[in-house]
Amino acid sequence: MTENLLHDEINEDDSPYYIPVTESDHYVFKSVLKSNHISPIDKSTMKTCLDIAYGGGAWMMEMATDFPNCHFYGIDIEPRTPEAVYPHNCTFEKGDFLKKLPYPDNMFDLVHIRLTLVWLPIGNLLEEIARVTKPGGYIEFLDQDVSACPVNAGPLMTSLVNAWKDIQISKNINVDLLVNLDKTLIEKGFGDVQINKYPVPMGKWAGMVGEFFLSAFKLFTISTASLTYGHLSLQTEEEYTELVQKLGAECEEYQPIISIHAGFARKL
Repeated sequence: MTENLLHDEINEDDSPYYIPVTESDHYVFKSVLKSNHISPIDKSTMKTCLDIAYGGGAWMMEMATDFPNCHFYGIDIEPRTPEAVYPHNCTFEKGDFLKKLPYPDNMFDLVHIRLTLVWLPIGNLLEEIARVTKPGGYIEFLDQDVSACPVNAGPLMTSLVNAWKDIQISKNINVDLLVNLDKTLIEKGFGDVQINKYPVPMGKWAGMVGEFFLSAFKLFTISTASLTYGHLSLQTEEEYTELVQKLGAECEEYQPIISIHAGFARKL
């Protein structure tokens, strides 16, 4: 059913994939959205779903349990799925989805993509998503607004966000994609576009959700140390890691709020 793009050799030095997605992210977003999905999918008719950049596979495995009659396909450049614990209706695959989605036209009732559109140079990915989505099927997406600093961001968080924005621009990533995503999706052949903004607190001051989100944010900052520390005029990654450890205290003082945009659109 899939093409030969699943196991292409990828040069890690040139790879644009540098965004780690954690399981903490998944449970934060599930709590904020109050569901694993927000699109009006029909449980009785949904037969195939694609999860792009699935990470550890938590979203897929939970959805596959809730939708036992649907087969879930996941594609990622750096899969982190556990062995032999996922539902039988999951297929996890490794592949470079930025080149081409290795699936036939009009295959999926739902295509799910999270924390990817504004973090990677997506090229023709939206066209590819439109190609593999069935007429009447849905694309569902979630991303952080990186075009501006979070509300109540402290000086450390502000400097980190600005550094990542500079890195993204240097990689030809459209950091303003979310601003016009509704128009872009309509141009790609989708309709009934609905996008909502969700405020997500960060820090222990906001309870379990805020603590989980802070944990995921700190993991991201440390994982991108080799790219980021020079943008902060630091000499070593060790200095950068020490700086990141101060994020928790800063969040307690400033109580930042991150904007998450989540929505869906139907292929016409």
